Amino acid sequence: MKFKGSIIISDIDGTYTGSAEGVRKNNEAIEYFKSEGGLFTFASGRVEFSVRSVVPDFFSLCNAPAVLSNGSYLYDKETDTRINEICVDTSFALPFLSRLQKDMPELGIRINRGKGYMTPEINPAAYNDLKQYISNVMTVPFDRMPGDGWNKIVLIGTREQILEANEYVRKNSGGRFAVSMSCPTLLELLDPGATKGNQVRYLKKMLGEYTTYCCGDYENDEDMLRKADFAVVPSSGMDKIVAMADIVACHCKDGAIAYLIDLLDRKLS
Repeated sequence: MKFKGSIIISDIDGTYTGSAEGVRKNNEAIEYFKSEGGLFTFASGRVEFSVRSVVPDFFSLCNAPAVLSNGSYLYDKETDTRINEICVDTSFALPFLSRLQKDMPELGIRINRGKGYMTPEINPAAYNDLKQYISNVMTVPFDRMPGDGWNKIVLIGTREQILEANEYVRKNSGGRFAVSMSCPTLLELLDPGATKGNQVRYLKKMLGEYTTYCCGDYENDEDMLRKADFAVVPSSGMDKIVAMADIVACHCKDGAIAYLIDLLDRKLS
């Protein structure tokens, strides 16, 4: 059991995914890694009811709780439960978003709550983001929106709009959110304690003495990579993220997780 005591925690987009061939290599390597005692799971901005649209094998690949909603909680597939759920302070978030909607009406706004999404308005930006999950979406204005259980707020727009929104939030929220871009067109707002890195540390306490290999490529992976025992970044990642890596893997299209597992396998042989 050469990988006993090791856990790989991988981002999905641009890390695990990249090409069909890369995913195939990753899946084969993950099954080998698990057969030799290793634990594997994902750290994603997605939630349990939407993640299979991107990773059909999500639940069979994971043999440890996953970090979901960008660090809002851990999800245990065996019991279908959320662990260490951290929610946004809506006494601040509700009036803040109401002002933001008036100042930047072109932005889409998505709120993760429970096993669904909320939005104050399905404008073109919100529709483009939510259309494949429309049966899980509740449209309700802010003055009637439930004020509990918000895991994450996502602002949706063009690259230019998201850069403007990033500046707006950081300037006007007084540090009341953890703010990160998960891609050029999405800005994610969470409770300051709800980060991938903090959930990785919580997971490590749950599991005991495990060595964490955290894999990511983008800004919203930065905290997780800093708090990992080993930070692993595909060569295709953002330049500033590649620069912080302990291990630079191959391009995500070539199977970055398979690259890592092969590297560990050769070191332990």
